[in-house]
Amino acid sequence: MLKRTIAVMARLVDQKDGLGIYGQYLLRELMKADPETRYLILLETPACEELFSDFHNAQVVVIPARSKLYWDQVSVPRAARQFGADLIFNPKFSLPFFTRRPCVFVQQGSDWYVNPQNYPWWDNLYIRLMLPLYSWKATRTLAISQTTLDDLAHCTRIDVSHSVVSYAGVGSNFTPERDARALAEFRDEYHLPERFILTVARVLHGAQKQIRIYPGGNNETLIRAYRRYRAAGGDLPLAVVGAHVEEYLRGRAFTDADLKDVRFLGFVPNQRLHLAYQLAECFVLATLCESFGIPIVEAFACGCPAIVPNTCSAPEIAGGAAFLIDPRDEADIARAFTEVTGSEQLRRRLREQGIQRARTLTWKETARRTLAVLNEVVPLRRSPRATSAIMH
Repeated sequence: MLKRTIAVMARLVDQKDGLGIYGQYLLRELMKADPETRYLILLETPACEELFSDFHNAQVVVIPARSKLYWDQVSVPRAARQFGADLIFNPKFSLPFFTRRPCVFVQQGSDWYVNPQNYPWWDNLYIRLMLPLYSWKATRTLAISQTTLDDLAHCTRIDVSHSVVSYAGVGSNFTPERDARALAEFRDEYHLPERFILTVARVLHGAQKQIRIYPGGNNETLIRAYRRYRAAGGDLPLAVVGAHVEEYLRGRAFTDADLKDVRFLGFVPNQRLHLAYQLAECFVLATLCESFGIPIVEAFACGCPAIVPNTCSAPEIAGGAAFLIDPRDEADIARAFTEVTGSEQLRRRLREQGIQRARTLTWKETARRTLAVLNEVVPLRRSPRATSAIMH
């Protein structure tokens, strides 16, 4: 018999980005680790309705809504009341204000405060108005990284003293163990050369109808740095994973000459993305600010030497296992390309250190830390038989 019900604001699982991956993997690990709890998975669309069908303790409810605000503040508390939820949990941020049920959410980043230029003014205004209120409403909060908490403590009046860092992880397909046939098929499908540099790029921000351009992807600087690397004698092509990246760059006056030897792979499903990391000579991430940086750990787990930013949470997540760069400095990025691609010894060291680091960042551990907080807020109800046994 299931002993409690946790209502999950799971709208984020529809997103085809890091947040979507985070939500999907975390919820699956939570339900696996906590079989005595019914997880009421609240979705806004039926796109991921079957995602948790293999769990006996998952109950999926699709609640269409006229807006995100209505869904958060009306639909969610109504469903929590209807299904007798003991707690409301949001793996992203935002909570219903008008509910008596305890609430927990995850602080997913501080980029709005650190790099406000990456967002339209109304996004920044919304965050500055609402995030402190959501934090005040929450019974407890978790955070994607310690750096996120440090930034929030420095830039806001949000009390993060009782927040727990839960981190994130990678899927089981991200591994250094190779499948030669799958790798050959992937190389042929995407027309990849024998050696190449890989990046996972982001040019858009938001979900569904709210999708907007995201300058924080820093793709212009990365391409200019790549051109410096080629001008200095570097000869490896650059493979770019990500939707609409070529369209974005050409819309910003990048020419055929600028994009020479750059291969645009487009969107690659997470279930196959490990093949790109495993084939690559090295991986580069040149975004301006990562609150966690799942691609960093994906590269680590696949044994792909990684070049990552020295900003925000990236150094914390890298844990000394990556080559750090200033993402705003084209010359520094180009130098990293030259040094990493030119030294097998350096790549071997980064590969070994990355694999070790990835073993400490798993979805199982994220679920364990998350569940510990949920258990503190609403402990599992003991059965009468167990209670009697303890008393005697």
